Amino acid sequence: MDFVDQVKAFASTIPTKLSSIKTEEATKHFLIMPFIQQILGYDAFNPNEVMPEYDANVGAATKYKLDYAIFQNSQPAILIECKRYGTDFKNDYEWSQLFAYFMATEARIGILTDGVNYKLYADLEKPNKMDKTPFLELDLLNLNELAIRELYKLTKSAFNIDEAITAASELKYVGGIKTLLKKQVEAPSDEFVKYFFKELCPGNNFVGQLKNEFTGYTQRAIQEFIREEIETLLDEAAGRSKTKSEIVNPEPEIKPEPIIKQSEFTDDEREGYYILKSILRQVLDPARITYRDTASYCNILLDGNTWKPIVRLYFNESKSKKLEIFSKEVNGNRISDKVSIDNLNEIYQYAEKFKAIVAAYEQPQVVAR
Repeated sequence: MDFVDQVKAFASTIPTKLSSIKTEEATKHFLIMPFIQQILGYDAFNPNEVMPEYDANVGAATKYKLDYAIFQNSQPAILIECKRYGTDFKNDYEWSQLFAYFMATEARIGILTDGVNYKLYADLEKPNKMDKTPFLELDLLNLNELAIRELYKLTKSAFNIDEAITAASELKYVGGIKTLLKKQVEAPSDEFVKYFFKELCPGNNFVGQLKNEFTGYTQRAIQEFIREEIETLLDEAAGRSKTKSEIVNPEPEIKPEPIIKQSEFTDDEREGYYILKSILRQVLDPARITYRDTASYCNILLDGNTWKPIVRLYFNESKSKKLEIFSKEVNGNRISDKVSIDNLNEIYQYAEKFKAIVAAYEQPQVVAR
């Protein structure tokens, strides 16, 4: 069963239990332990994998113990602080408990949960100091497939702390920037509007009627800009326009598949892209891995160069997913192989091929004399 389907099936059993769960112990027994066992894949009854009531040695708080510590290589890797189902996490008390345990161990992932809502934290801002805001939130009563796929990186079968931290960093900061941008689009702040005002109206005071008018101008400009960019991308995807960069660096001539819809960077494509970055960060700076989305496929590139394709993600067909993996060059033509996959986790099976093509691109080019 695909991991997404597995989580959905698990979540479907939760509503029938909630009316009977009144205490923290019941929450742990009926919701959280099954989650650790069935979803994360750790043996909740093996003390070498999952230790309940873990003593994190937090000084003055030694009378308190962490609810669960999940171990990797005999060291705590994931800390879980549990609260009764329905707990309001809006105050800092619950977070501060997990924060204290986090600082007392070498673990880099912390989870605060009431058995339904899972808040995942890491030490992205300062080493060994848990961030104030979670990098991922999962609500089992309101599932998000992208969040489920990110959760997979913490399962026993897929856990790699470096890859998990890289993914956590991208999730937290990309998500944070998107949230801030959305707020500015909906209601531009004075500071945001003032930046454009100073650029366009130097010497004028940002007050009164002029300030109110410019706020409206800014909001309209952002909305029109977004709409125009979308229209341009759709035109390019439909073949009605061609950018200068595409003329300078044309795509390798590979027979295209029929266009099935307008270009859209889907959740599956985004997750596939993050998986590729996670794999290739072992051999190069993940910032060098970029994508270019089209109506037929999502092209994963090295350095944004269309002459250096790594893999194409054919995820637009609802019934099947394919990878077109590039390899050696023969007579000036890049050779590729297409493989079908049942779920996104199978991308990891081709990690060595992705590393090999990147290594080939990194080799110095020999110029014939």
